[in-house]
Amino acid sequence: MAATTTEAVLVLDMTRDSIAPGARALEMRRALLPRVAAYLAWARGKGMPVVFVCSARRPTDKWFLKYWELVNVIGTPGLQPIPELIVQEKDVVVQKRRYSGFFCSDLEITLRELDVAALQLIGWSTALAVATTAIDAWQLGFPTTVVSDLTISHAWGGHTVEETQKWSLDYIAAMAKSRIVRSDELMQ
Repeated sequence: MAATTTEAVLVLDMTRDSIAPGARALEMRRALLPRVAAYLAWARGKGMPVVFVCSARRPTDKWFLKYWELVNVIGTPGLQPIPELIVQEKDVVVQKRRYSGFFCSDLEITLRELDVAALQLIGWSTALAVATTAIDAWQLGFPTTVVSDLTISHAWGGHTVEETQKWSLDYIAAMAKSRIVRSDELMQ
C-alpha cells in the first residue's frame, strides 16, 4: 500500500439550505461563494481530493430540533452541496448527523481510502462544524489547516460575527493545533 501523503479539502456544511432565504449570515455566505469556487478549482488543479461534508437531518432528530431549525433534511435537495461550487465526478459527498464531520459518519474511512494524510477545512460554521471537525481530525492523526477567509462563524452570546470568528480561530489553533491561513497565501 502506498504511503499516505495527500492533502484533501473538506467543505463543511456548504449545502443548498445553508444559502436559502432566512439562513444565518446569508449575505456573507453568498458573498464568499466565488472565492470558494476559485479555491476549489485551484485545489482540484493541484490534484487534491475535495470532500463535501454535509449536515443531514431527519424530521425526528430531537437533539437538533431542540436547538436549530429543520434544514438539510435527508432525501431533499437542500442537503446537497451548493451548485455554484461545481461538484465534480472525483469529489466525494459525506453526510454527517452532528457538528463534527467525523462523529458517527464515514468520513474517516473515506479519507483513509483516498490516502489522505492532512486536511484543509473551509465552510461554516467556524465555531461549530469547523472547530469540532478540526479537533476530531487532530485526535485521529490528521493535521489540519483552516482556510480562515473561507470560513464564517455566527454571532453568539452577544458577540458579533467578526468577534466569534476570531475567538473560534484562536480556539481551533490552540486546541486542534491547526494552522490558520488565508486562501491567497496557500494559492501562491
